[in-house]
Amino acid sequence: MLSKQSSYSKIVIIFIAAFVFIASPFFVNWKPSNHPFVMDVNQYYSYLVASFIDHDIYFNSNHHGFWLMETATHHVVPKVTYGVAFFYAPFFLIANLFSNSNSSGYEAIYSWSIHYGCILYVLLGIWFLRKVLLMWFSDLVVAISLVIVFFATNLFYYTVSESETVHGILFFLISFFLYHVIKWHHTDSKASLFWFMLCAGFICLIRPTECLVLLFPLLIGVNNKKSITEKLKKIIFLKWFLILVLILFMLPIVPQLIYWKIQSGNYLFFSYGNSEGFFWKDPQIVNVFFSFKKGLFIYTPILIFSIPGFYLIYKKNKLIFWPVLLYVILNTYLISCWWDWAYGGSFGMRAFIHSYSILSIPFAYVINWIVEIYTSSLFKKTIITSSVVLSVFFCFLNVFQSNLYKHRIIHWDGMTKEAYQFTFLKKNYTKQDLIHLQSLIKSPNYENRRNGLRDE
Repeated sequence: MLSKQSSYSKIVIIFIAAFVFIASPFFVNWKPSNHPFVMDVNQYYSYLVASFIDHDIYFNSNHHGFWLMETATHHVVPKVTYGVAFFYAPFFLIANLFSNSNSSGYEAIYSWSIHYGCILYVLLGIWFLRKVLLMWFSDLVVAISLVIVFFATNLFYYTVSESETVHGILFFLISFFLYHVIKWHHTDSKASLFWFMLCAGFICLIRPTECLVLLFPLLIGVNNKKSITEKLKKIIFLKWFLILVLILFMLPIVPQLIYWKIQSGNYLFFSYGNSEGFFWKDPQIVNVFFSFKKGLFIYTPILIFSIPGFYLIYKKNKLIFWPVLLYVILNTYLISCWWDWAYGGSFGMRAFIHSYSILSIPFAYVINWIVEIYTSSLFKKTIITSSVVLSVFFCFLNVFQSNLYKHRIIHWDGMTKEAYQFTFLKKNYTKQDLIHLQSLIKSPNYENRRNGLRDE
């Protein structure tokens, strides 16, 4: 018999896992390349192909279309770090073990091995998110939250269809990081301290702007002058352990620094070049949230219910209020200041997927409030019924639109209000419909965005 304390959330994870592994082949669309290693994914993959297939870690030749940046010493480096390739590696090596010596690394066995391997990372992320939420909520609330966060957000699409992108891996790492930060805060566990600092190193290696997660160990439990003093004492009390955890943090980063030093002459190298950067005085926050091109609350509307959750955190759990609030504010600012605030070809605002484990906390507080008000009151029952209906609808809408995006009906970078309205809940398209839809699409001028003309 399943434990009443934890049965629902475990059943949910089993259901999500079964659904994902069964449904994924129906959501994958690797045409015309017949593999997922294109665009950004091919860049993450470059380190593995160069190391194990081409035996050319310095990229002296480039016959795979890698995005290589020339250094001052006239060598080249990939645009991305090796971080994502590190997490691909176990599944790449499994595929390599069963491939012949003439393999290019782009055959089906590599594609499916890495695709399902990256799905495992998402499932691990959901597992650790469950452990985080169970610290504050009932198992029922956690189960409901997990179902909605997965099926009603674009985490779903970037699991079943494009799991190889960076988002699922970062979702896992941040969920794992959060769990161990909170455990360290409550128990002073040295093991958790080591784990979350090592994890933070990988997070910063893969996406340096995600260094914002370090706000959590610094600010968790901090809400007044006394708690600030106590946190400083706690950090100082670590003594030589502090040196050890800093070494653990740097452990994943140092190989990349050495590689950059060899190839460029400097330990730090901005591999994105001069054509990409931030516009700090021009945050596109309204577009990031509400643009029909990629807006978070347009393509993932369920997350708007996270907003009232911040008030509930403030009232009920000041332990994590400030790190969650500051992370979300600063992360939103960074996302909106990037030259391409819509982040290229994607389904919805993919730049937020990494932070869904954090946004799940205020969201779960809203779910918890709804569950707690369950009484015979007609008004309260109306709120509950409406919430259930909306949640089911948003889950359906997200899965439905994920399928439209898979078939290139929802455009990767050219959606407009008119195009969105035309495709909303529309399943079947004639040839004339597709021609009309194409006339409604308006792709951005990327050169203008690079030059600061970003409000479109």
